[in-house]
Amino acid sequence: MADDPERLVTDALRAQATSTNAGFAVPVRFDDEPPAPMSAWWVLGLALLLGLAAGTVAAVITLG
Repeated sequence: MADDPERLVTDALRAQATSTNAGFAVPVRFDDEPPAPMSAWWVLGLALLLGLAAGTVAAVITLG
């Protein structure tokens, strides 16, 4: 009965769970400074691209 597939899987999973330091977390450092805000040029550029994309979709639907 030592070669029972279920027992082999159970033993393998148990061995893996005990060998991977389960429950121990590695400390992670976080930067205290917030990310820089987006500049106005980026916002305007994204708005322009979104407007062009929406206009193109509307034109294709209207003409199609």
